[in-house]
Amino acid sequence: MKIGYARVSTSKQELTNQVDTLKQAGAERIYQETMSGSRKDRPKLQEALNALKAGDTFIVTKADRIARSLSQLESTVTDLTARGVTVEVLNMGKFTAQSMDNPMNKLLFNVLGAFAEFERSMINERTQEGIRAAREKGVKFGRKSKQWNIEGSLLHAIEEVNAGRMTQNEAADFVGCSTATFKRRLKEYREQEAKKTAE
Repeated sequence: MKIGYARVSTSKQELTNQVDTLKQAGAERIYQETMSGSRKDRPKLQEALNALKAGDTFIVTKADRIARSLSQLESTVTDLTARGVTVEVLNMGKFTAQSMDNPMNKLLFNVLGAFAEFERSMINERTQEGIRAAREKGVKFGRKSKQWNIEGSLLHAIEEVNAGRMTQNEAADFVGCSTATFKRRLKEYREQEAKKTAE
């Protein structure tokens, strides 16, 4: 059986994209969780790991869905492959007991895992820098009303995306909304700017 696991950190983020990607990869059962990856007690992840048997495949979209460090990733993958489970990290590749025993494959795994850890660190650093810069500009953070205008943290995030300093996913995390919501507001903003230019 192919078992998938999808996780987001907050309820403001959406699992839809991950779930769709896992289904396209052949996942027959998908465990979903809304919880910070820094927490060790992730019940749905544990359920997924416990459900896996020899011959099964465990699928995740990215390494950081199941681990927050290279050592944790290596430990999890090594444990699963030793049980006869194939681990498929969609942006890294497939790993089996045989591949993890091969020195070159093990080296490749560690290099890819290190890049994933580095990428996550860079995203966190850019997010924190963006927050500091926004606060210096007077942007206020906190609870937002249901009907919020294109201003404050959203406007700052849109400016960062337009300048190429943030991806849309990073901007959505920065603002505290789903990627779909951010894309919708970005489109509205660009349409407003286009109308101003036309006038």
